[in-house]
Amino acid sequence: MRCGRVSPPWARPLLWAGPLLGVTAALWATPAVAREVQLDGRASLRGLYSTDSGDHPRVGILFLDTDARAEGLTDAGLRAELDAGFILDATDARERRFGQTESLDQVRQLFVEQADVVGDLGVAAGRRLIAEAGNAWVDGVDLELSLDGGRATLGLYGGLAPDRLDYSLDTDQQATGVYGTLHREGLDTSLAYNAQLRGGALDRHYGFHRIHYRVAPGLFVASYLLVDFLDGPGITTLLASADYTPVPALNVALNVSRYSVERYRDETVYRNVVEPNQVLLLGDEVVDLVYDRVRLSVSLRFWGSLYQYQSLEFKARSQDGREAWIYTIGLRDEDLLGAGTRVDLRTTFDNDFQSDALLVALDVEQDLGARLIASGRATWFDGRTVGRATERGRTFDEAQRVVLVGAALGWRATKAHRIDVDYDGVYETELQDARNQEDLFIHTLMGRYSWLF
Repeated sequence: MRCGRVSPPWARPLLWAGPLLGVTAALWATPAVAREVQLDGRASLRGLYSTDSGDHPRVGILFLDTDARAEGLTDAGLRAELDAGFILDATDARERRFGQTESLDQVRQLFVEQADVVGDLGVAAGRRLIAEAGNAWVDGVDLELSLDGGRATLGLYGGLAPDRLDYSLDTDQQATGVYGTLHREGLDTSLAYNAQLRGGALDRHYGFHRIHYRVAPGLFVASYLLVDFLDGPGITTLLASADYTPVPALNVALNVSRYSVERYRDETVYRNVVEPNQVLLLGDEVVDLVYDRVRLSVSLRFWGSLYQYQSLEFKARSQDGREAWIYTIGLRDEDLLGAGTRVDLRTTFDNDFQSDALLVALDVEQDLGARLIASGRATWFDGRTVGRATERGRTFDEAQRVVLVGAALGWRATKAHRIDVDYDGVYETELQDARNQEDLFIHTLMGRYSWLF
């Protein structure tokens, strides 16, 4: 447990909720008059139950997701936003189908915001995920100055940095940064610098840049870039794409990406569980893992409702110098035989870093009236290791075949209320490894109720 972490879990949000309520009260200074408060969002309650043909524990988990916004809380235009999730592992099974599940609360965002506090300067206080700064996350204050009639902004934020692993308040870690945005016809871009401190020392600092630009009619380019500066500049995340539609029936897209380990001064060592975004040390070796990927996609529409699409993807990773490629080809019909049935059939050939795989998938969806939607899906997967020269490859022939079938029914009872029921059946066969030599049939049933308000 880190120094400064608050426990028990239910008490964590209270430390920053108190100051948040204080800021709310300070901003709510306008005398109460009749006003219309606009409230919108959703609350979703999901229940999941899973069992299988083996002797593994049965699993029952409840999820509560909330996403709410309130506008016009005061005459000055105070608004509030909440984005949270709560998980209850009813059976406390914690087994391999769902990983190490546990009961926890996840308050991703909870803040109040007041525009035009002084001139065009707005202020937000609380827990906030700042997309304009590359999803910088802070328990604190965010100041934003609107320029050029709202077509440009300058922002400054600072406060505590939440723990990204369990969403708790971490008093030993701080975050600060500056950002700017620019919006013009055909152009949307952001630029930011972010710094995180731990124990008063600089732990990580990085730059962010995002751009979406219409070069010409039908041609768009976009990029999302993170550059870490610890021990010299290095790209840790790059998502770049060019999308071209020369005629309405044809689309060509090129995507390039890089994923790397984000650089922290405090290198945390984990043997079995690796905390996200921390450098992994195995003995004296630093795992400098970098994934590079390029993908070319082409889709063609013909006969009105038919789409033929395919993509070729090439990947490489730095740690062992291995390469991989994936080819997908599919056909989609959005109005099969004029009955309004949506059908998607695709095949994927995967020559992965250490294994070959073949996947065939079929999805079908049909409207059964204005408020009822039924869908079905089936997937067949066949995978086998190709690293037979390794010690593990000589010991185990790790072949696996998986068949997945599923069905779903969605009913929009009213504009505000929706009920969904999903079933998934997964049949795993030819499990040739040390953990399980038996075929396994997993049944999972999930029900979900959503309230839109």
